[in-house]
Amino acid sequence: MASLLTAAEKTTCNNAMDDLHDTFARNVTIYKDATVTVSSPSQSYNTIYGNAGATTPITYTPQSSTVSARILYGKKYSEDYFASSQSNSQLKIFLPEGEVRMIIKASDYSTVAEAKRIQFDSQKFAISSDFRAHGVFGVKFYTIYLKPVS
Repeated sequence: MASLLTAAEKTTCNNAMDDLHDTFARNVTIYKDATVTVSSPSQSYNTIYGNAGATTPITYTPQSSTVSARILYGKKYSEDYFASSQSNSQLKIFLPEGEVRMIIKASDYSTVAEAKRIQFDSQKFAISSDFRAHGVFGVKFYTIYLKPVS
C-alpha cells in the first residue's frame, strides 16, 4: 500500500519526537530489587548438618539506574474538573490528586518495568498503571502513571 509520507519524512517526524523528549526530559532514578550475595565462610559449611547456630553472611547490593523521562504532575483540583457543580450535567469526573504521568523512551522500558521505586524531586513513587505504548509510526515511548509513597 502506498504511503502519503516518504521514509525521509517519517524519519524527520521521529527525530522531532526524540528532540521533544530530549528537550523536556530529566533524569529519574529507578530502584530495582537488591541483588543477594550469599557467601559461605568455608567450603565445608553445611546448612543441614553441623554448624548449628552458625549464620551465613548475606549481602544485599542495591541496584539503581538513571533514565530520562518527561514528568507531568497532577493538579490538586478543589472541584470537579469536567463539569461545574452548578450545572445539570451528570458527568462528574474527579482527577486523582498527586498522580504523576511519566513518559519514557521505548529503549528504557525493560529498566523501568523492573522498578520497585522511582525517585525524582526528592520524592519516591511507585508504578500505579500499566505501560501504554505510543508513537507516530511505531512504538517510540511508553507512558505510565505513578503514585507517591512514603
